[in-house]
Amino acid sequence: MLFEIQIQTYATKKARKLVKKNIKLEVKIASCLVKLKNNPFDITLGTHKVNSKKFGLKYSSSITGDLRFIWDFDTENLKIKIIQIFDIGGHSGVDGVY
Repeated sequence: MLFEIQIQTYATKKARKLVKKNIKLEVKIASCLVKLKNNPFDITLGTHKVNSKKFGLKYSSSITGDLRFIWDFDTENLKIKIIQIFDIGGHSGVDGVY
């Protein structure tokens, strides 16, 4: 089952800053978005539940060793499966996503 991906403005801005610093990261992010769209629980994404600082209880999927997507399913529309990406960032540190 394919999911539709919606990236919130906050996550888009953070992703643009990250890609500016590392062009190769853009390819890695795109690859992870394809995996997320096809199967959000693909073993290579390491998806698990987290309690994020800004968004509460959500899912986290790995992009690189320290970089993560914070996302959740849209549970309001059961006919269209939507994944909303809320945040992208490091796992730890001051700017960590959880």
